[in-house]
Amino acid sequence: MAKILIDGEWYEELSPAALYERDIEQIILQQANFIYPQYYLVPFKVLVHSEEGSAKADLALIHKGYREWWIVEVERGVHDLSGHVEPQVRKLSRATYGESEALALCKECDQLDSTQVFDMMKGKAPRVLVLVNTPKPTWIKPLEMHDCIVATFEIFRSQRNKHIFRVNGKHPSEPREIISICVVESLIPRFLRVESPAGLGVQAGEKINIRFNDFLTEWERVDAKNKVWLSPMKLNPLSSECNYELLRDSDGCLVLQALRN
Repeated sequence: MAKILIDGEWYEELSPAALYERDIEQIILQQANFIYPQYYLVPFKVLVHSEEGSAKADLALIHKGYREWWIVEVERGVHDLSGHVEPQVRKLSRATYGESEALALCKECDQLDSTQVFDMMKGKAPRVLVLVNTPKPTWIKPLEMHDCIVATFEIFRSQRNKHIFRVNGKHPSEPREIISICVVESLIPRFLRVESPAGLGVQAGEKINIRFNDFLTEWERVDAKNKVWLSPMKLNPLSSECNYELLRDSDGCLVLQALRN
């Protein structure tokens, strides 16, 4: 099992079978404001029906602007994909959702606007998010067939019964805000020219953290006359064969991604 060392204290990963699903759900609900700040996370123990059969989900994510909502299925890593997880997701993804489901959501969360929730139900059907307590890469492709995404919520515990969490995989999120197109300088490939530098949030000579390929990288802003560049503090992670797009994620972090031709 993996271990994490923080300030001289070891945290050991809990076995996928160590907790009941209901206990994992409660922990996720307690951390919901940090994991999904743009959503309400609501218990959703409602039996729903589809042509594939009936199923009961665990939680629901409702966007705070009522633009979308998700069915959340909490799973332990010891569960079987073909015998349990995939049939459950198939039923939830094909189920019919309407007034009774809207009422159930509003009953569980007094922060919800009932009129907005009822209107939301008339729109696009919810997608399914599977939250599993250990990495399950073999689940991703089979569940994608049902328009489902898979995310990981791992729990680590110290000898003093303190907990930390590792969150990974795909999660519902706000659309990213475009900050700037960035161009690799042909003569100085380490320099990434920023076409719209006003949104960087740092001044010349200051450092900035940017997520690239799911890893955090550190850069320095470099100004000269009428141009602004970003220069990596360590090894250059970029390819000189493409340009890049600088985005701001829903959590406020900057993200750099390649522009495809």
